[in-house]
Amino acid sequence: MHPTSAAQVLVVDDDLDIRSTLRIALEDEGYEVIEASDGIAALRALRASTIPMVVLLDLMMPRLDGEGVLEQVVSDRQLTRHIYLLVTAKRSAFPESLRSVLGRLAVPVLPKPLDLDQLLDVVAAASARLPNSPNGGLAANP
Repeated sequence: MHPTSAAQVLVVDDDLDIRSTLRIALEDEGYEVIEASDGIAALRALRASTIPMVVLLDLMMPRLDGEGVLEQVVSDRQLTRHIYLLVTAKRSAFPESLRSVLGRLAVPVLPKPLDLDQLLDVVAAASARLPNSPNGGLAANP
């Protein structure tokens, strides 16, 4: 599954190697990739963006983690235009506060280590739901 337009993907992870690997894989699929090394930089990029983006958001990061970013999204209507995907190596159960935010925003959770084929499929499905998608914000049929 390939993007139908040059959808933007924001990759938010404090690990430079992970960001670089994801950038290469996503750009190979035709996405425009923006990177952020923590939640504070991610929020800055999300607020500055003129178009909705797919956001690959790591859970564990310094300064502001993925849960902190998603809590900001819940309280800032401008940020809900983006589609979020949470990426984590955490194997234990999430606290109720995070489960609640994930449910409210319909955020899928992708486990690390990442399966790149699965990740690309999930990003493609998310990009098809973006409001500026040629599909009018509707998910594409596989």
